[in-house]
Amino acid sequence: MGQAASHALVAAADLQPPLAMGVGGLETELGETVQHIRMLGSTRFMKTILCKLPNEGQLVLHVFMRPVSMPFDVTQQISALRSQYAKLNGTHRLLCHTQVMSDDRAVYILRQHLHNNLYDRVSTRPFLSTNEKRWIACQMLTALREAHERGVCHGDVKSENIVMTSWNLAYLADFAPFKPTYLPADDPAEFNFYFDTAARQCCCIAPERFYDPGSDVSQLLVASGSNIGGEDRLTLQPSMDIFSAGCVIAELFLDGNPLFSLSRLLQYRKGAVTAAALLADIPDKEAAALVEHMIQLDPEARLTAAGYLDRWASIFPDAPLAAYMDQASPDVRMRALFDESEEVADSLCEITASIACANVRNCSLPSSRCMGIKVLLRCSRGAMRGDPDLVLPYLVALALDPSPRVRAEAVVATRDLLVDLQRLTPINANIFDDYLAPHLQYFASDISVGVRCMVASVLGDLADTSYFLTGGHGTTDFLNTQIRTIVGKLSFDEAEVKHVLLCSFPQLYERGVQSLSHIITYLNDRDCWFLRAAFFDVVFAASAQISRHASREYIVPLINLNDHEVFVVVSALRALVRLVPQMSPAMLWDKLVEVQAFGTGPLKRSAHEFTEFVFAHAKLPMSTEIARLALDIAKPATSNTYDGVLVDVQDGLGEDMTLGRIIQLREIGAALKTVFLTPVKDPWAGPGSSTAKASDDADTADDNATVLADKWQGEGPEPADKWQGVVQETDRAMGAFLHKKALELEFPAQPRRQRLDGWRPQGTLLAEVSEHNDAVTCVVATNSALFMTGSEDGTVRLFDAGVFRKSAVCRSRATHFQGGRVTSLAYHSALNCTASSSDNGSICVLRAESNELRVLATATLPKGEHAVALGYGKGPRGVSLVACTSRSRVVFYGIVDLAEQESVELDPSLGLVTSMASDGAALAVVGTSKGCLQLIDTRFRLALRQYRHFMSHYISTVTMYSDDSVLVGTAAGDVCVLSLRTGKWPMCVCSRSLQELKGDEVKRRQRINAVAVTAPGCFIAGSNDGMVRFWDSEKLDRSYVVNSAETAPPYSSYRLNGTVYYCENAGPSTPMSPPSPAGARLASDVASAVAANSSRPGGPVTAMAILGSPSVMLVTGLQSGAIRVLV
Repeated sequence: MGQAASHALVAAADLQPPLAMGVGGLETELGETVQHIRMLGSTRFMKTILCKLPNEGQLVLHVFMRPVSMPFDVTQQISALRSQYAKLNGTHRLLCHTQVMSDDRAVYILRQHLHNNLYDRVSTRPFLSTNEKRWIACQMLTALREAHERGVCHGDVKSENIVMTSWNLAYLADFAPFKPTYLPADDPAEFNFYFDTAARQCCCIAPERFYDPGSDVSQLLVASGSNIGGEDRLTLQPSMDIFSAGCVIAELFLDGNPLFSLSRLLQYRKGAVTAAALLADIPDKEAAALVEHMIQLDPEARLTAAGYLDRWASIFPDAPLAAYMDQASPDVRMRALFDESEEVADSLCEITASIACANVRNCSLPSSRCMGIKVLLRCSRGAMRGDPDLVLPYLVALALDPSPRVRAEAVVATRDLLVDLQRLTPINANIFDDYLAPHLQYFASDISVGVRCMVASVLGDLADTSYFLTGGHGTTDFLNTQIRTIVGKLSFDEAEVKHVLLCSFPQLYERGVQSLSHIITYLNDRDCWFLRAAFFDVVFAASAQISRHASREYIVPLINLNDHEVFVVVSALRALVRLVPQMSPAMLWDKLVEVQAFGTGPLKRSAHEFTEFVFAHAKLPMSTEIARLALDIAKPATSNTYDGVLVDVQDGLGEDMTLGRIIQLREIGAALKTVFLTPVKDPWAGPGSSTAKASDDADTADDNATVLADKWQGEGPEPADKWQGVVQETDRAMGAFLHKKALELEFPAQPRRQRLDGWRPQGTLLAEVSEHNDAVTCVVATNSALFMTGSEDGTVRLFDAGVFRKSAVCRSRATHFQGGRVTSLAYHSALNCTASSSDNGSICVLRAESNELRVLATATLPKGEHAVALGYGKGPRGVSLVACTSRSRVVFYGIVDLAEQESVELDPSLGLVTSMASDGAALAVVGTSKGCLQLIDTRFRLALRQYRHFMSHYISTVTMYSDDSVLVGTAAGDVCVLSLRTGKWPMCVCSRSLQELKGDEVKRRQRINAVAVTAPGCFIAGSNDGMVRFWDSEKLDRSYVVNSAETAPPYSSYRLNGTVYYCENAGPSTPMSPPSPAGARLASDVASAVAANSSRPGGPVTAMAILGSPSVMLVTGLQSGAIRVLV
């Protein structure tokens, strides 16, 4: 609009009618209802309204009323606005208008609404830090660079037109191509009309935009008659926006004080005021140098926006905006922010915290909100240390979060934030009493036990922090009333909450918040032994705060050593150790008498610690009786550690050699005793290790002591050392001699195994249970008489084999429903737990307790992936669960919480994973559908070596055979031995002839589904034809079909390509019973019929396990869902 039009609009502005609140013209143009919310600004030039459209949310509406006293054409201005929108659409830091409409009364301009602008943000708490101010300045220059690169100048850059998001993201808004480029220097009316909309006397117009009467610009304006679209010399230039941006940056660093008023700018234009004098109050000298260069009087000396970003790049924070700012989802933005927060420099902590605060409440996932809390805490420990104003309100506001995990995380983060504070500012002096206490009361009443436990765990630290920050007076209402109320409420909470509260007792007692009477009542809870144990662990804290007399009369009598739980007694003994200096001689004698009872047994070591502490620290006169009693208890436990010897029993040694190593005890004056050697378990022994046969009782008729050794049968190669035991001798006079003899012998370790000495299943059906509704997929035996089964019906059932011999009615003791189809079970004897997996992706760790299966931990694999087989291994973190998945991965889990530790990717070209066997220590072997096997090192989580079946048959099952070999069952009905050391296949047994073996046809009816090892060279295999076959590779003629009433078929052996084949030759079957006389034939026929009926095949055998207690049994699972127990 031209100079004449500008003057005319100024003169006609006072004649305009008031703006109608209904904005009827806009409703007519849009065709929908416009909801008027409030007036944002009302000047004579343009009205600004906050309104809302039904489908677009809140919008800012600028209304220019057409003058009624003169005709005014706005076609050129509307065209310029629409052209500008086309150029700026798609930019990141520019908030341009979205719609321009007009009618005969007004022109309407719409844009998106943001709550704050820079002018309001500067004066809003928490105030901007220096780094945040630099970041906003960088964003302003970035926005100008985007606009100038597209050939658009703003024309009215000021703090009101820099709109801000809640995380301090700046946008340049309200471009003004319709405002005049040049203004008269001698008439402030036009400046006030067009640019001083806030009426705060702030001028950010470049000095070259003011002209004097008779100047070249004045003559050009008169000649052109227009201020827009005229000659190039009359249009806006980028250097004008640079000057305005410099004024806004100066106002930002001056905390909202404008750099120029109109009169001061005109003085600066004439050189009456220098820039250095104007910028002397800016504390950031580098920012002052930037502003001084931007507000130079010579437009040609100013740089472009891109030039300033390059030249002053060192002062602008290197905030990683592109990584997460433009993400549509707050969850995605928070994930990216969390990943980068660990490497964020201290200078970026305020910026990162602002972003996290604005997004943490808008995240839809609890995990994302927890990440936001961690980001806030990391930032608070950087350059923001000592300033809780920004972070703390967002943390306590999460008390209303629907997720207990987020609420618990917020409680801990609040504690950590306050603990890091070094001092409190005057404005935050009452932060504990007025702000934190009400929110803690809300947290303490949370419905989640976990959240209340977290509150109990932080109370001690909060009490210490409050005491420290208030100057050590401890007179605040927070300590005296608020925390005491919370402690009283939690003292009558669940046992878990009280247990956690006990951990904070020393701190709370020291601050006078919690008394000893609060926690004495925990000793009355006989069901929660851990409360009593925790009480003794913390009770000494009270004794340090009271007199010795009060400690003797009030605390020491509470320590009772007659608890039925061992852990409680151990904690009580430790408490006595701490309280020894405060005991009287009479108390000391009484406690020593009580401790004497623990001279033997599991508490012996704790009793030694107590009495040793008595001698080392008690400054008390001791009578002879007390000293003697204490010496008897405190005698080192190693004095009779070697009061015995071990008898080394070797296979193949004669009786003379065995008897020659027995110590002649009578010759040294010892009485004859019968001593039992206890085998010591070797946790690293291979699952197939073989041991010597059990030695008989060596009962000597001479002067030799009798040594009875009990032997457990194992599997695999025989170790060089087998036995370790201790011969206990109660006569202490023999200790030195026996210790000398013991050093002359070696005592190796022996794993505890099932009693399978020469056991061969007879095929007698002991019991049959049909509780599963679908095929049994896995059976696993435990250390006791219990065994567990898994089925395709999604259940895991627990059975007691001891009941099968006593009762005709056999039922499961417990059932766990896992869902899907149970694919694998794996039992760990040392931990007494069983892991189960299902094809729905779930993995559970179960423990049999009484008549239930208790779930100890659970895990879920990603969607579309499930565990095929389970096993155990020993890694750097102890025992781990090894899961082989359907996506060709071997995943390692922590056995306690099933947290994924690591995974190994298998080669997909090897085929689908079908089975796995592990030795429980170092190795696992994975079988695939293409006949390949992969060796895995479970210690270092590495894929070591690959093997391939010599006929590439589908591998259906893999079982450990020895410490360096496995049994491989295939879909063709073969069971082959693979040497892991050499990669060769030394043996293969099959239920078909050699001619069928050489053929390529695979009969699914002969598929091997389960294999169990009974002894070295002997194993049992179950297949799809329903047969359970016992194979003896050393004596082939002793092989037979377990569950068949017919005689064993003939067998033959062949050697081909270095592999020995043992084949079952098909032929006519004969009855097992020999011919009988006619008189006895009827009874014989009946007995044979019953035996044949009880042991007949019941369908495909799908799972198998061997039980060692109460007697050796063979448990088979069938495809029909039935479970058979054979002996």
